[in-house]
Amino acid sequence: MSIEELMRRLAAKETQRAAADELVALGEPAVRPVLDALCDEESPVEWSTSATILRRIGRPALEPLMEAMAAAPTHEVARRAGWAYSGLEIDDLAAFEPGLRHPSPKVRSDTAYVMQLKGERALPYAPRLIEMLADPDDDVRQRAQWALDELGPEVVPLLREVRRSRTAGRLRRPALVALASAGGPEALDERDLALVRRLVRIKMRDEVPEPMHLDGSWFALPTGDQDAVLDAFGLSDPEPVTMRMGAAAWGQEHHGWGWIDSHRMYVTPRFDGWTLVFGCPGDDDDDTELRDTVLAWCERLSARFGAAHWYGTSCGDGWTAWCIAEQGRVVRYYDAFEEDDQVGTGHPAEDGYLLPHEDGFPDDAFDGVDTSDSEAFRARYEQVKAELGIPDTCEAPEIAARASVDPSALGPGTRVEGHGVLALTATGREEGHPRGALPI
Repeated sequence: MSIEELMRRLAAKETQRAAADELVALGEPAVRPVLDALCDEESPVEWSTSATILRRIGRPALEPLMEAMAAAPTHEVARRAGWAYSGLEIDDLAAFEPGLRHPSPKVRSDTAYVMQLKGERALPYAPRLIEMLADPDDDVRQRAQWALDELGPEVVPLLREVRRSRTAGRLRRPALVALASAGGPEALDERDLALVRRLVRIKMRDEVPEPMHLDGSWFALPTGDQDAVLDAFGLSDPEPVTMRMGAAAWGQEHHGWGWIDSHRMYVTPRFDGWTLVFGCPGDDDDDTELRDTVLAWCERLSARFGAAHWYGTSCGDGWTAWCIAEQGRVVRYYDAFEEDDQVGTGHPAEDGYLLPHEDGFPDDAFDGVDTSDSEAFRARYEQVKAELGIPDTCEAPEIAARASVDPSALGPGTRVEGHGVLALTATGREEGHPRGALPI
């Protein structure tokens, strides 16, 4: 059967699998026709079908896919070719090595991604990946760093060698970032640690608070006694950090609402009289429900500091919660997903708001409105809300803004006292800091 006929059969669902198998068996002669279909955004053949065939063909498709990525007329074509390229069934990684030096940044970036996927098998190509840390293209530099992260612990001495080299030139600075990214703070020697600490001290002098992206949970305590806060959470080895570093560390390790034991916690400077603590200290009983764990922590903390607040929010699924304790007693606990587990009937910070599970709209508010028409729905929503005086709905940041401090509203007007630290939890003391470079 001709290749032309096989390509026609590839477009039909009932003959697609058999045609694909025959094209793979043909090998190199099938590469160009299949690649043409992949790069044709109007082709009747599903692009993923073409890409999978090229992946299965393997080595004969490598150079043609490089050419397709380099010459791609659109971002979509480049993306398709890159997807096929990154999954080529080729055992010998040496075949990909020319891609690390290709004139096209797209090819260099996608080849670094291939090395990233191969992990420790790609260690022989670490020297070239390290050179790519100074590539003129932003995406290539980032992809090279991500690839180095996956090469295993043996990449650390190679990066240290670059840091100590007198001839490394512009590679020395990105090598420091790559070291921290691949091995965490433990990968830095004393000279590099001293350099980072000095830079942190300099940045702290005039750092302006910035709004934090909230996706997880945090505590708020009405105190500036950082040592007492560290002791209350069982934290040790505090390392001064900029506010930007602290926020990034929380984002790296604790993304989401679950109660997961952190390696480290970010203890902020005192913001408008409140110290915020981001991360999870863990709990002796891993089976304890989130609600019971939060209540116990807030009770203990409020007995020590007079008050303790806990807030949680998720940017993905609408979850939000808060807990407010005073003098060792929880006076309010609310979880939008657990309406029956509330403590207290309300808190002054909630006054004038609807709670997330409450619906203030009458049943017929949207009669006659096409709910798939977002503009029409929004217009009716605003109209009814204004006419009936329906309050806004509160979430954790709104409650925090009234009861303590809203981290998502930090800014030049926020009063700052002291400096923040990253400190190790029991898990961190056992396992060390997580890998990853932090922006200073």
